[in-house]
Amino acid sequence: MPPEFGTFEDEIYADRLPASRVDCFPQAAGIVALALGASDTLAVALDDGRIAAGSALAPAELSAVEVHDGVSQALAAGPKGGFVSGGDDGRAVLLGPGGALTELLPAGKAWVGAVAATAAGGLIAVASGKVLRLFDAAGTLQGEAPPVATTITALAFNPKGKRVAAAHYGGVTLWYAAGLAGTPKALPWKGSHVSLTWSPDGRFVVTGTQDKELHGWRIDDGVDMRMSGYAAKVKSFAWSADERWMACAGSPYVTSWDFIGKGPMGRPPHQFGASEEFLATHVAAHPKLPVVAACFEDGRIEMGRFMVEGQVLLKEVGGGLPTGLAWSADGGRLYMTTEDGEIFVVDLEDLKVSAASGKGKRR
Repeated sequence: MPPEFGTFEDEIYADRLPASRVDCFPQAAGIVALALGASDTLAVALDDGRIAAGSALAPAELSAVEVHDGVSQALAAGPKGGFVSGGDDGRAVLLGPGGALTELLPAGKAWVGAVAATAAGGLIAVASGKVLRLFDAAGTLQGEAPPVATTITALAFNPKGKRVAAAHYGGVTLWYAAGLAGTPKALPWKGSHVSLTWSPDGRFVVTGTQDKELHGWRIDDGVDMRMSGYAAKVKSFAWSADERWMACAGSPYVTSWDFIGKGPMGRPPHQFGASEEFLATHVAAHPKLPVVAACFEDGRIEMGRFMVEGQVLLKEVGGGLPTGLAWSADGGRLYMTTEDGEIFVVDLEDLKVSAASGKGKRR
């Protein structure tokens, strides 16, 4: 007789989630980045400069295309399908169905350190050295911003796709997509900012810094906040489906901050994690349910709720160092890639969500 379960919350608290099935799909080279795209597509950037892409339902059948004379430094889903990649050879491309390549930038002296795309705005952002360029979904150049003072390290669009943020030494710069030539808004803070996220409600921008801290700004009034205590630079963020919580990696625990109201100032974070030895490298929020998954340096994957302690183990220790983590759009599969060239797929059919109802099967 199958076990009886109550609500999903009961299962998390009781650590009774049924054993998930984990499959492994080795690739021909190490993997440096992972992206899931529209219509159940998947792409991985290999450490020999190729991009392997295809159906996320068949990771063993991905087709690899030579893209970079070096390594991809940034990989993202395209705004209307396909994938965008920028490499240390200075080249940026839009990879379409069947491996068709549209070159956004030719190989050059400056690395492409960051790319981003917005389905809402139909735009692609590419950072080459100190310069930000915007392209439409077909890969046609739409504009170029004047150089910022230092190299751009991360990019993010706001939820409507009408503004783009760039992180760099000394803070963040915000442009309107339709006004790259105009005066941008500066969000200053000392030090080097290495990662970036824009909250899904559009009210906050948060960076990870070289000093192993988070720094955030409230867009409306410019009030800034600092969140410290991390063991490593924070390079992975995940926002809850209800837009209230932001989880991040960078410590042995998954740390979640409450951004309701005026933000997390004065509120302690919530944490979960079963080990104090290995750091969380990536986090990914379920697309509908109030849970977040995290992978750790030892190859483990855990899942917990944003606002409480306690976790369930989805994948045992093993495999190479994680390089990416992402949910399928329906929340029924979780993908993790490693530097050893493995794509692990955790089958969580019970958490699959109906797009219409927004509810998991067992809720």
